[in-house]
Amino acid sequence: MSIYNQKGQALLLMLAFTLVLAVSMIYLFNTSQLLAERTQAKVLADHAAYNTATKQAQLLNANAYMNKAKIANQLATAQAVSVASWAKHFEPMPQHTKLVNLIPYVGPEVQQVITQYSKAVQPLADLTSPTILINNQATEAISFQQNLLNNSSFISIQQVHKDTIEKSSIGAGFDSRPLITASEYAVNPLGGSFIKHYSGNSSDPTVGRARLKDVILASRDDFTRERRAKSVDDFKIFLFENRLEARGGTELSNDLNQWKGVDTFSHHYRFWKKRKWRLPKLTWREDRMGYGSAVVRDSGTGDNDWRNNAGYNSVNRNKDASNRSNQYTPRWDSRRNRTMNAGESGVPQFWDLETKMLAQDEPTLPTSIRVSKKADRLDTTSGASNLKVGDELNIISKDDVTAVSTAEAYFERPIQDRQGRPTYFNKNKLEKASLLNPYWQVRLTNNSTLAIAESNGS
Repeated sequence: MSIYNQKGQALLLMLAFTLVLAVSMIYLFNTSQLLAERTQAKVLADHAAYNTATKQAQLLNANAYMNKAKIANQLATAQAVSVASWAKHFEPMPQHTKLVNLIPYVGPEVQQVITQYSKAVQPLADLTSPTILINNQATEAISFQQNLLNNSSFISIQQVHKDTIEKSSIGAGFDSRPLITASEYAVNPLGGSFIKHYSGNSSDPTVGRARLKDVILASRDDFTRERRAKSVDDFKIFLFENRLEARGGTELSNDLNQWKGVDTFSHHYRFWKKRKWRLPKLTWREDRMGYGSAVVRDSGTGDNDWRNNAGYNSVNRNKDASNRSNQYTPRWDSRRNRTMNAGESGVPQFWDLETKMLAQDEPTLPTSIRVSKKADRLDTTSGASNLKVGDELNIISKDDVTAVSTAEAYFERPIQDRQGRPTYFNKNKLEKASLLNPYWQVRLTNNSTLAIAESNGS
């Protein structure tokens, strides 16, 4: 056979090889594109879930800051009530200490000092009224904003995953949706909220404001909690004892809507009490010297504890003075008028974790997001053009590209500060989750079986 008759046979082999090479290149191209699409889908899902969980954590921390602000306002109100009560208990002192004048040489000077000091502190009682009014109105305003924020949060949180996809440079063509069965929301109008609103004066901490009452009372400063001078035994004469008792404190009423301060100062001494048909008995006698009180309520007038049963740092130890404490009060006192009734006084309404969540050791707020891209939107030969490649080559999947990610908000107060020192407040003790401190953080976590099942349409 002539060599010229064999021309063109290699061309057939080259054409066949070129076809196989082209199909291989298409396969590699589609495979790499699918891997890129899946990677992008997972990145977007992670970002969408993390951003949504971050939004929820920000909402929880915002509630914590608002609760702390309301607590601070009420502590300031309690301080102002304390100052007013303490100032008023000096008012009757000059008239009850006139016997001091009988002390030779120094008596008149001491009486004059008592009188001048009493006059000097009296203006303090009425000067506290602007502080009380501003704090109570600020508390009410914060409560209004807190309720508005929480009740409208569901819509804004639902928008986060969409905004994440739309604003991403790789989000074109991708769709996202939350996985309802695997996700929880701070406030869910459909049921199953993570937090709830606590109001009312029920003593049950799972229903009313009793839990916050304990927090507020534990946060009082020393002056507000107790204004007490230790007993002083001035004389050591046999069978004759003499002491001065200064007692005072500020407490919340049983209905949680009132702050009341009571202050007393009395002289106690032992004496022989005559008894009919019996021998005299050595007992104590009280000479009242100073007494006053102050009450502020957020509604109505009067005194929810007119018998002073709350104790007020054992103010009833000066029983006679305690019973007369309502005779000297500031002009704005709620037992006189309604001037201070604007705003919230006492224990404000507040938001905290739902009761079941408070009972858990480590409650979390999970969010699962599904990100997908339809097959006809994929940047592959079958998705981006009319070129079709046989399915037997397994170049592309007929299914959409999907990815699921889960992030959760969780509570964790750092045990140490940035310098590695134990933090002051928790003293190395684990603090349980609540909306009383802003330590809600976010982390990515494994998808739950519910999330995977819902994503697959089960």
